[in-house]
Amino acid sequence: MRSLSQEVRKQLAHGLAGLIIIIKGVDKFEHHHSIAGSLLVGIGLLVLALTIVHHRLARHIKSFDSLVFLMEAIVLSVVSFLYLQDGKKALPIAYCIASIGYLIAAFRFYRRAGQRSH
Repeated sequence: MRSLSQEVRKQLAHGLAGLIIIIKGVDKFEHHHSIAGSLLVGIGLLVLALTIVHHRLARHIKSFDSLVFLMEAIVLSVVSFLYLQDGKKALPIAYCIASIGYLIAAFRFYRRAGQRSH
């Protein structure tokens, strides 16, 4: 079995984050939280759109990957907080761990982008 390339793993991580954010937005919308739901769906769609046009934007923005991972980390931490408010127990912890993982990825890609510019 062949392992996935780093680029494919990044795309999967971004796509998965976008889908998770959209799902939470739809959930909020169904529970009559129209503003929060609309914002989350919009952010999720933005993440998916950025994933699709990733290669074009990455040529123009030096640390594009780190910016996207940072944005996703922030949104996943907000989703974690929303689940906590909904009274969930394990989901907030899972999303918090995912958010920390995305922060680590943002930091690593930022450092790599800085090393390439020297």
